[in-house]
Order: sequence, then C-alpha cells, then structure tokens
Amino acid sequence: MTLDTKIDVAISFYGKPYQTIVTIETLLKHSGQHIDKIFLTRELFQPHHDDIGIFKIIDYFRKRPEVKLEVYFPAYFLGLGVMMDNFERAKTDARFRHSILFQYAFEKTDKKYLCPIHNDMVFFGDMIGQMLNIFEHGRPDLLGVGMIGQCWNCPAGPNYAQLCNGDKYQDFVPSKEELLALLAKYDSPRKDYELKVIETGRVHPLPECRLNEYCAMVDVEKYRQETLPNGPVGCFGGNWGGTDIVTIWTHDMFNRGYTFKNLSFHSYAHHGFFDPSGSGNQANSSRDLYFMAEANAQKYISEHWGEIKFSIYVPISFFLYKLKRKIAGWFQR
Repeated sequence: MTLDTKIDVAISFYGKPYQTIVTIETLLKHSGQHIDKIFLTRELFQPHHDDIGIFKIIDYFRKRPEVKLEVYFPAYFLGLGVMMDNFERAKTDARFRHSILFQYAFEKTDKKYLCPIHNDMVFFGDMIGQMLNIFEHGRPDLLGVGMIGQCWNCPAGPNYAQLCNGDKYQDFVPSKEELLALLAKYDSPRKDYELKVIETGRVHPLPECRLNEYCAMVDVEKYRQETLPNGPVGCFGGNWGGTDIVTIWTHDMFNRGYTFKNLSFHSYAHHGFFDPSGSGNQANSSRDLYFMAEANAQKYISEHWGEIKFSIYVPISFFLYKLKRKIAGWFQR
C-alpha cells in the first residue's frame, strides 16, 4: 500500500445540506487526491421538514465528474435506536441492515478503507492522508484510525479522574469494581448509561471508548470478516445498548484482537463550525438553531465558491421523490 491508495467516504445525511456541501468541498480540497467515491445515505426522515436538501447537494455536484456521489435512500429510519433486540433481523434482513448508519457503504465499497465522517465538518488539513500513513506503518491488527473516546463524558477521563485518554485507552484496564467506584465518585453526564454497559460485562475498553465517526478510517476487509452479516459483531453505526453509536462495536472488535490508533480530528477539521452552540446535535431539536447554522454555511459557500444557483432539477426531483413515496404508501396499506 502507498499513499496514492484510493479510499471511499461514507456520510449519513440527516439534514444540513449547505453544511454537507461545505464538508464535501473542504474534504476534497485537502484530501481529494485520496478519494474515489462518496456514499451519501439520505435518512428516510429529515429534521425540521428539510426534505428537499439532498436534491440540492446532488444538483450542486452533478456537473462535476471528479466528484463521484452515490446517494442511497434506506428503507427505514433507525437513527440511533438500533439495539440488541434488532440483532437477528439485522443479520438476515439486508434492507433493514442497510438502514443502519454507514452500513450500506461498508457493504458496497470496493476499497480497502472506508472513511465515515459527519456532514457538519470544515476541513483545513489532509486527515485522510495522515490516516493512510498510519495504516501503512501500523500493526497488522490495526482496524481503525481516528479520535478514540468520548473522554469528556468518562469518569476516568481528563475532566474527572484523569486516569485515561484517547492515547491510553489500551493501558488503563480497571476491574469492574474499580470502574464502578469511579462512577460513584464522579458525576459524569452519562453515568446511568455507562452503568448499564458495565453490567453487561463490557468493562474494557470503557463504555465511552469508541472510534469517533466525526472522521475515521476503517479497514473494510477486517470489518466485513467480523461484523454483521458475516460475523458476530453488531454494525459500526448501531447503538446495541451502548452509551452511543460505535461504542459497542469498538469494544467488541477490540476484544476480538483488533487495535485502534488515536488521531484527533481537531488538528485537521472543525466540527459544528456554523452552529453557534458548537454542537451538531442541538440543531436537530431546535429549528432556529438548525436554520441559523444552515444560513451561515450558505454564506460561507458564497464567499468561497460563489453564489449557489440551483437548477430546475431540484424541485422536479423532489416532486418525483414525494410522488414515489406516496405511491409506495398506497401499496403498503
């Protein structure tokens, strides 16, 4: 493998079309030499009825042959709610499984590496190139590269006991009793969820440890070997009863002998750059915050790449999509 290796990118599109355009534009500016295809999964339901957004993105990029977009419309809206009682269905029902965040891309890519990312990033450096470099010089058991852990939530993390961080997650191995004592001592924000995970026997890596999907890179061959539908591990984008998506997958894959390398995205990108709250999630429940961030992103696009002028493709495609959904609903009655 060399640094001219081409990878694919996976983006789960839950609203934020203008922010998604900025994400793709800045990613291609700094890492385009490494990227072949971008899988864009448009979630079945969209926040604040911003249903037309995906067609704006398609229209924006469709006359640029160097930008290879594959848009997928899943059959179900699962969000963060894929739990262990969904495991058997996910194993046998491909349409259900492909509705799990990022899973369609993991099964359809023909590349050695897939890079899942958020759709509200602004890149200012070549993180993909650095992740490829780490893989090139990494151990044979290296499965994923990216920022490890949601340490700000963890009682062992820098905000609390200061015993662990993304670089030390392999070395800090407390007993169940020691971890429960930390949970009792510190008022971490998700201690109830963490306690439930610990009670299932998942103690190390810790409940908040995960390969963060803000921007990460995963070895696809290893992933497919161990993860549904071929292996016993739940899909990357499922919750499976963890504190968040990817936490259970990270724990189970680590305990099957794979390793992860910490690489913070903060040296290469901003997350939630256009959102005054600094969080991408709050806008999902706040209409004002959502459209304020979108207006900021639209302004950024105009300043850096010119004013957007969408074609007739956008309303026509949106109309046909709604018509198709309505017809499908008739047949499902």
